Amino acid sequence: MKMNRIIIGIIAAIFIVAGLIYWVFKDNSYISFDDDNKTYVIEKKWELPSVLDEISGMSYLGNNEMACIQDEDGIIFIFNLKTSKVTSRIEFGKPGDYEGLAVLENIAYVLRSDGEIFEIKDFRSEQPVIDTYQISGLDINEVESLEIDAKSNRLLIAVKEYNNRKATKGIYAFDLAKKSIQKERFITLDGSDKIYKDLVGGKSSQIIRPSAIRFHPGTGELYVLEGNQPKLIILDEEGNEEKIHILNTETFPQPEALDFDEKDRLYISNESRRQPANILRVKLKTQ
Repeated sequence: MKMNRIIIGIIAAIFIVAGLIYWVFKDNSYISFDDDNKTYVIEKKWELPSVLDEISGMSYLGNNEMACIQDEDGIIFIFNLKTSKVTSRIEFGKPGDYEGLAVLENIAYVLRSDGEIFEIKDFRSEQPVIDTYQISGLDINEVESLEIDAKSNRLLIAVKEYNNRKATKGIYAFDLAKKSIQKERFITLDGSDKIYKDLVGGKSSQIIRPSAIRFHPGTGELYVLEGNQPKLIILDEEGNEEKIHILNTETFPQPEALDFDEKDRLYISNESRRQPANILRVKLKTQ
């Protein structure tokens, strides 16, 4: 009987500890959010259908249309912001962990987490032309972020995780003419930079895991979205981190994608976490 009581006590203690861990870390963030000093305003919200619960990338097409992908199926979903409905689906690949999406005119680029790039020409036609390219030669474990640098005819790819747990994270350039990755980093995101050390949350808040990147169409700044410790990092045109917006995990439980419309308005999407997946139109405060 005594042994049974000991076992029951151990099990109860395990559940208590597990509950405390869940309560402390339930928002998946170590960064302290200060609502009184919030640096953004949510202007509008769109709840997404269940097929986009795992939304992982999006790209604004114009005419109130947002192209979206989710991290399970090789399908581009066209979501209409005016009607809040999916209006079409474009299949491009087998089921897989698709994470990044960027569109330039009639070409859609999709990034899979293992570094495979899908180039889908005439993606809205009945017979799109699909080519694939594999990133090789880099110590990459997982990638999620994809952007088009049209002026330089290249894609930018941000690494979320390296195999050897490098302290910094690199953004690399993929040459669209040569169809190859440049081994030298285009930009380095360094968690030891002073701008991260000022964050409340210790070393954990200095770990950068980019979930999406986008150039601001007006300023040329590069916006880096962090999903694990929700924040938005803004880099100047030289690649220097100049500002960080801490995101409330209640509103941004799992931010995975961002883009801008023709009026330079910012959109950020969230996977389904304790609430339906959504797209938020966000206005950042300048001061």
